[in-house]
Amino acid sequence: MLNKALTVILLIPLISSTATAQSFIGDGISTAVEAVQQGLDLIWPDELNLEDVNARAGIGFGTTPDYVGSDDYRLRVVPLIDIRYKDIWRLNGSVLTLTAYKNGKLEAGPLLNYRPGRSEGRNPALEGLGSIGSVFQLGAFTQYKSKTALFAIDYRYGLSENIRHSVRVMAGHGIYKNGNFYAMLGARAKWLSKVTMQTAYGITEEQSESSAIGLPVFEANAGFSEVAANLVGAYRLNEKARLLTLVSYGHLLGSARNSPLAAAGVGSGSQFAIGAGLVFSF
Repeated sequence: MLNKALTVILLIPLISSTATAQSFIGDGISTAVEAVQQGLDLIWPDELNLEDVNARAGIGFGTTPDYVGSDDYRLRVVPLIDIRYKDIWRLNGSVLTLTAYKNGKLEAGPLLNYRPGRSEGRNPALEGLGSIGSVFQLGAFTQYKSKTALFAIDYRYGLSENIRHSVRVMAGHGIYKNGNFYAMLGARAKWLSKVTMQTAYGITEEQSESSAIGLPVFEANAGFSEVAANLVGAYRLNEKARLLTLVSYGHLLGSARNSPLAAAGVGSGSQFAIGAGLVFSF
């Protein structure tokens, strides 16, 4: 127990750098990291001792869009963090959850998430629109997990006037196992309230006048903003290490797809993420 606690303490600087990295990279890479962690829950679920403090830590790299809706891609590097205390508390990337209810394969409880902002200097299409600040989100989750399948839904409420309600739905299933190699196929969908959708994809009159590329005024509405399919693979190097891969394709919907930020010549309704990483358990 003491050794595990010391391990967690030593990971604190890495946790801080995770928040910093995600703040710079944005919501797109956070979604990719969540997809990888979802895959790990299915591919590598039973090797953690839930009577103690446990941690998984590693590093991931890959290509993601400059912002959700962009067609410009860059190579990103981000820490991968998953810390658990017994079967109750869990810090999974930027999401802290408390399992307040558990009945067999079903669990539920409150959550706290750090949602990274979006800098207007990240891409020429964003210049003049102003930056979106990072914000904490409060919410709740419920999850059903068997040995080969996982279904989860969570609700998040941003503690900011510009970021309010959002809902995420996730499902995954193990599809292949051969020796030390495992693969999981997952699907994700995101719903945003009108305020949140307007912040992420809308263009006000003031923003239109300040836009460096002359983006037109656009009023966004509440609805589903995107769906995505994720393929996660993991190769078991030894008892403590896994080599991970991620291939993800997302498609914007509703106001997100119709936004000038995703219009032809500026961005795209198709969003890709390809990456790899190395994760160790402690």
